[in-house]
Amino acid sequence: MTDAGRKIEIFEPFGEAFELTKKILFQPFDIGKWFVIGFAAFLAGFSGGMNFNFNPRGLKDSHWHTHFFSQSLHQNSITDGSTWPPWLIPLIVVTVVMIVAFVVVLLWLGARGRFMFTDCIVRNRGAIVEPWHEYRVEGNSFFFFSLLVGLIALAIVILATLPMVIPAIMHGTDAAFGIGMTFGLIFLVAVIMLLAVGWALVSQLMVPVMYRQRCRAMAAFRQALGLITTHPGPFILYFLFYFVLIIAVAIIGCVSVCLTCCVTAIPYIGTVILLPIPVLLQSFTLLFVRQFGPDYDAWGNITPPEPPPVPDALPA
Repeated sequence: MTDAGRKIEIFEPFGEAFELTKKILFQPFDIGKWFVIGFAAFLAGFSGGMNFNFNPRGLKDSHWHTHFFSQSLHQNSITDGSTWPPWLIPLIVVTVVMIVAFVVVLLWLGARGRFMFTDCIVRNRGAIVEPWHEYRVEGNSFFFFSLLVGLIALAIVILATLPMVIPAIMHGTDAAFGIGMTFGLIFLVAVIMLLAVGWALVSQLMVPVMYRQRCRAMAAFRQALGLITTHPGPFILYFLFYFVLIIAVAIIGCVSVCLTCCVTAIPYIGTVILLPIPVLLQSFTLLFVRQFGPDYDAWGNITPPEPPPVPDALPA
């Protein structure tokens, strides 16, 4: 596709990413390098990884949970705080605080891991300590920006749940609750999907920009939005093709879990076994973004190694 005088390809970067993946992981094959890059990919997954969680039982029992929730709105047996044990409220508060702290730590590790994983691909190396320190500022900036985006998204989701709660509060009937629950749930799912897709696309562009330009997250966010609004056609095709890749990855993940007796479902071990997949996807993103100019080329700030100095005189 030709966009604004620049030819933007979709399939060519994917072919280059396939060759780059073979070069990084198989030419030559180094098991130690696999485990190091796999650890970086595992950390990056906390901030932008792919998780598959199929729970048919939860879907099967969703009507029971809806009925229980609707009945609880009309019962006062659990609303009386005097019937609660004195240790229950402190336990709930401590548990919530610990869960929130654990999630925040995972997001921080994931933000730093995304730059570590990108560095492993760009420099074709298995390194953890050096990129961890080198991209500390960019990683922390991306983390705080992601946290802010998450809080804003949470506020939007809470507002989107109002169509499910307001009918039950106003009418207090099962029929009104069911209608509000149905339409509110559809609206809530649409909002969550829109927010998730939008942030996934923008964050994928922000990391290469921050890695290349060594800028902060807000500056990268503006540039990512500028690229999308300036070149909507290529990014629509990129997103559709990437969505097809995600479906294929999901199928491969399910098949691998069955064939390996759930070995690939083990954290980190599964990432190492299926390492070509995240390397291929990240390489594809980096190679696609580099088409928009040298400011977006992740390999642009990599200086080739200097040749060894020439001796003054050869020995006799």
